[in-house]
Amino acid sequence: MKLNRKKEIREMFGAHLKKHREEHLRIDSMRQLSFLSNLDHSKLSKIEKGKINLTFDTLMEIAITYKLKPKDLFNFPIEFWEKEADR
Repeated sequence: MKLNRKKEIREMFGAHLKKHREEHLRIDSMRQLSFLSNLDHSKLSKIEKGKINLTFDTLMEIAITYKLKPKDLFNFPIEFWEKEADR
């Protein structure tokens, strides 16, 4: 998979988390969210902007912090995924 596609997916994932934080958790502040987790606010901000690649351990922390079940963590559309997966 091309590097720009990976970046695009990270950005989609971040947008998915941001939307969940704002609409379901009703938390506007990264600092407020960081108090509920083991992740600092600057890292949470970078994750929501798709700026960093994540480890499995961080993904587990994100699921707990955002109160998402593992199956819902990646429940967002990636239109080009089918084409990439068939290569």
